[in-house]
Amino acid sequence: MVNESLVAWMVGIMMSTAPPGRAFPAEFVETKEDGAQRYAAIARSIAQVALDPNEEPVFGGELGRVRTAALLLSISYFESGWRNDVDLGLGGRARGDAGRSWCLMQVMVGNGRTAEGWTGLDLVASRERCMRAGLHLVRRSTQACRGRPVDQWLNAYASGRCEAGVPESRARMSKAKRWFSTYESAAPAGSTTSEGRASSSTSGDG
Repeated sequence: MVNESLVAWMVGIMMSTAPPGRAFPAEFVETKEDGAQRYAAIARSIAQVALDPNEEPVFGGELGRVRTAALLLSISYFESGWRNDVDLGLGGRARGDAGRSWCLMQVMVGNGRTAEGWTGLDLVASRERCMRAGLHLVRRSTQACRGRPVDQWLNAYASGRCEAGVPESRARMSKAKRWFSTYESAAPAGSTTSEGRASSSTSGDG
């Protein structure tokens, strides 16, 4: 069962950061109501993946999975702006990197398949698959770049190698950290149950 307080917290961030109804390109502008519903579906997919006990979170600690959700939210914002054309795979501007990167996490798969065996169309068809593939790439990046400062753990995700992508990694990590700092004050009492706890010893002050 998805932690609805976590979902509501993420939707609040999304609505204030990128209010729907002002989407780009213009032909894919959606109403505020449609955008709010779509944002809720995105947030629910992020929560479902981040809180999945079968998935290792990026961060350890009692709220490690919430921090992981905040990181996925931040990355998806920087990669897509949560635009509905990117989310739904509509039009020629929905894929970056010359058409090779798909879905809200802009997973670079081209015409091939991810390590999980999913095509780009598979990622667009399921936000959960998109977030799960993105999380797996994030974990590979953090493992590869572990010797660097925490704010550079996403270098490989952003650039393909740990020696580059520093500004992009810092921006995504910084926003995730800032958003996460608001969680405990926004979450209702009792919402930080085992659903929000990490099952990994991985740590880091992200």
